[in-house]
Amino acid sequence: MEKTIFLYFRQVTDMADDGSAGNVDGPGSVMFPASSFRYMNPTADGTITLYFDNVRANSRTASSQSDIVSLTVTQGKEKEAMQDIMAAINSNPTDGFVIMADDCVTTDSATSALDDLSRSSSYCSPHISAVSAINVHNENDGYGVHEIYEVVDIPTTGTADDAVLAPLSFYIPAQATILEGSITAVELATNDIGSVALEVHTAADTGASAGTEIIGADTASDTSLPDADLDISSNAILGDTITGGTLISHESPLDRGTSASYFHIVAKEDMDTTDPTGTPKVGVHLKWVGPAPVSTVGA
Repeated sequence: MEKTIFLYFRQVTDMADDGSAGNVDGPGSVMFPASSFRYMNPTADGTITLYFDNVRANSRTASSQSDIVSLTVTQGKEKEAMQDIMAAINSNPTDGFVIMADDCVTTDSATSALDDLSRSSSYCSPHISAVSAINVHNENDGYGVHEIYEVVDIPTTGTADDAVLAPLSFYIPAQATILEGSITAVELATNDIGSVALEVHTAADTGASAGTEIIGADTASDTSLPDADLDISSNAILGDTITGGTLISHESPLDRGTSASYFHIVAKEDMDTTDPTGTPKVGVHLKWVGPAPVSTVGA
């Protein structure tokens, strides 16, 4: 059996966010077979872009769009960086795995002693300093069933009731029907402060909440399961999950119609009086049928 060499790229700086944009055009990390690499070229001062065959295309569906990875390099050293990239691709490692560029500098672990530790980023060239973009195209022009799980860091600075704590890294264009949704306590605060809910809005929202709650205590007619906000305090249960209940399910999907869908984690306990401490995190799961998500990172 012929050995396949794979090339690894990771854009996120925290392991907890790896895969935060899974199954979408802009994943947090990706691994391409070296055989799918086609060419690379400088696309701006200090930027090199690598082009790969579309990895989601299959024998029934061809794609004319290349998957791409853009790398930030030292300005004036684009040629040297490309030479190092080719040397890495042709290195023929015994394990078939080549780290091309890895921005991650913070660990993630269910074991406290191994969590949120510092680590070094890694690049195949001293002239590469970051992964600036990863774009993996959908083979069906974006329409179909999509699913995302994203881990959101909860800020620990003062935040009043119903204020937006953190937006998700993408939005869904109009004509999407949400089939599943949930929020999970991935990491708890270290003091007994904090609970959150998930809202959807027709536009980006970073201040006082202007969206509609879709997972949380909500109202009696749209009951989440359980009918509660997600507790992320030190007194909560790690891994506790609130689902969309009767509002978001296969039996009762949430049709967004002509509205775009931007998602936000919002504060549901007054974190302005006492700040949460530690590094609380919330996992958000969404599944829908309709158009592909659009990244808001860097937008």
